[in-house]
Amino acid sequence: MGCGAAGRIRAMPRGVRAALLLAWTAICLLWAGIAAAQSPAPGAADRAAADQVVLSGRVVVPRGQAVGEVMVFHGRVQVAGVAQQDVVVLEGSVVVTGQVAGSVIAVDGDVTLGPAAQVGGDVLAGGEVSVAGGARVGGSVRAGVRFTLHGQLGAVGSLVSWLAATTSTLLLGMLLLWIAPRGADRVASAARTAPWKSAIWGLVTAAAVPAVAVALLASVLGLPLGLALLLGLGLLAFVGYTWAALIIGRALVKEAARPLAFLAGWAVLRAVGLIPVVSGVTFALAAVGGVGAMTVATWRARGRSREPARGGRHRARRATPSEDVVLEEEASRGLS
Repeated sequence: MGCGAAGRIRAMPRGVRAALLLAWTAICLLWAGIAAAQSPAPGAADRAAADQVVLSGRVVVPRGQAVGEVMVFHGRVQVAGVAQQDVVVLEGSVVVTGQVAGSVIAVDGDVTLGPAAQVGGDVLAGGEVSVAGGARVGGSVRAGVRFTLHGQLGAVGSLVSWLAATTSTLLLGMLLLWIAPRGADRVASAARTAPWKSAIWGLVTAAAVPAVAVALLASVLGLPLGLALLLGLGLLAFVGYTWAALIIGRALVKEAARPLAFLAGWAVLRAVGLIPVVSGVTFALAAVGGVGAMTVATWRARGRSREPARGGRHRARRATPSEDVVLEEEASRGLS
């Protein structure tokens, strides 16, 4: 600022002058910060060049340049210079015409070594390995390598999934018996007295609910309900599977209490669930049958609740029928 500008600032009121001085200070600090951000810190370039980690893309190490470790999740790597550590590509190919101090690994891809390539470690590839004459490898060279733990963890994974489904169905069954004990009896009665209607309604529900959900997804206004229906299909299947366990248990032990009957059917279904191929088919059939029986029982309860009350206020009160009689009467009516 010149002297005239300084004189004009001094002639301004004190509040305005303080505001201008603060604004000028802020501008100077901002300019200094931008300049500092644009200028690289000491050693930053060396650190950036040390390791090359790329999520998706291509890494090229030109001749005369040295890097540390190269890690690419999806892409290609070409090393014409020097890599001081390993070169690993999860999905993609690797071409080495320079030097790699460590190993070269392409989990899902090919590895190509040029005539002047030097690799201190191993060369492993899920695909093919091409080694030109004159290339030197300090370790082993293997192609078609499987980098998964499928063989070791396959049996453990199946057992864990079975245990998870077993625990979930047990907890869900006990919860349903605690929340709706009489509803459980109605579901078992519906499956016993109307097995074909339960199977048909189970198939109809299994086909109609996903179709309605997809149709709702096509519209903007019905999108939330469609998503809710799709997300609820898993819970509906588990509920049907749980009801099927109770139905099977009632068929095995008719006079036992509800929890014991459920545990008997649950044990049978989970024992069958240990069979690899049969387990999925059994789960689907049990879920469809249980959902169908639940639908029939719900329809019967709805029809009974809509029946008009008989007799006047001053009539003699009739004896209330027992639960077994009510279930038998509803079973005889079926789906009206």
